[in-house]
Amino acid sequence: MDAELQAFRSQWRDEVAARQRPACHASVRSSDAGLRASSTCAPSHGATSPRSPSPTCVQPDSLGELLHTLAEGHADSVARHAAELDASTDDEENLAARLGDMRLATSVHDIYPADATQPVPAARVPDEVWLFILLQVAAPTPVPLLVPAVREHQTHVPEPGEPWRATTGPDYVALERLGRVCWRLRRLSAHPQVWKAVVQATYEPPLERVPCSWRDAFVHEPRVRMNGTYIATCQYTQQGLSVENVWVRVLHTVQFFRYLRFFPNGRCLSWLTTEAPADAVRQLVPGLRAKGCAAGRWHLLREDGAPPARRGATIVIDDLRDPQLRGYAFQMTLHLRASPGRWHRLDMLAYSSLNLQTAEVVPIPHKHASPFVFSRVVGYGV
Repeated sequence: MDAELQAFRSQWRDEVAARQRPACHASVRSSDAGLRASSTCAPSHGATSPRSPSPTCVQPDSLGELLHTLAEGHADSVARHAAELDASTDDEENLAARLGDMRLATSVHDIYPADATQPVPAARVPDEVWLFILLQVAAPTPVPLLVPAVREHQTHVPEPGEPWRATTGPDYVALERLGRVCWRLRRLSAHPQVWKAVVQATYEPPLERVPCSWRDAFVHEPRVRMNGTYIATCQYTQQGLSVENVWVRVLHTVQFFRYLRFFPNGRCLSWLTTEAPADAVRQLVPGLRAKGCAAGRWHLLREDGAPPARRGATIVIDDLRDPQLRGYAFQMTLHLRASPGRWHRLDMLAYSSLNLQTAEVVPIPHKHASPFVFSRVVGYGV
């Protein structure tokens, strides 16, 4: 009985060892198979006896070979990635070298003039669509309210810049530039519907019926330009005194400027200063408090009876108040020269002061005054 039991145990051990030997060899060949084989070769608590030694399939030699295989695979992948990067870098360098060798003459030879007789795609657009586009180009656009930035510890909140300006004026300059593109746009840019909208946005109602076209009415009808400043440069000489030699006659040339800026709401700024126009026009905004600056109201009087080409206008600026001269108000009368389409010169006819307490009007001599010449300021808009 004991001999049969011993033979059965020996046969069982041989069968178990034979079944587990192929799994252990497979664990050496690949890492994934080795992990599965290691889990398979683990001893089963229910199948073996506590006294029988459990067979071990992961040996020190097989583990070293597995780590060596993994290290070689990682090194190969890193080498392949580095080779790909080197190849892409070489391609970019070759492309840059080829582009650097190219000359401008090779591309210029391919340019040829277009056929002027062939119609452009814009020529197929109907006239109604072009008129709508031209109306949108010349229409006044809303002006965003520029609110100054307020710091964290600032107690006084500044007023927004130029709150009187809700919209810009009609952009007739862009309209005329479009008319220079081709004959068709020249004809459409002179359409009465377009220039009627420009006239209605420029002049105050009521508008009289014009005997000519709306474009001619805009050109010949006097108007005050508001996208810039009228500047008068005044100079005079004043005799001085030489301290070193009394026999030497010294003459000083004094130069000053007078600025006039008109606003659509009927307000006007007059500033007498020695600052150059490059610095002064940026400061000429509503609310300016400077020496020699006065704010008032203006209105334009049309001169009837003259032909349209020679018709000018009279501009009256009254209620000019200087904060530093509280007891006085000033009045200025100007003549707008007849220059159809430009309206860029003003002549001073009269300048007087009014004493608010005694109602005394005193004319102010202006023998050193020179004509005002209009200068457009890009920062003022259209």
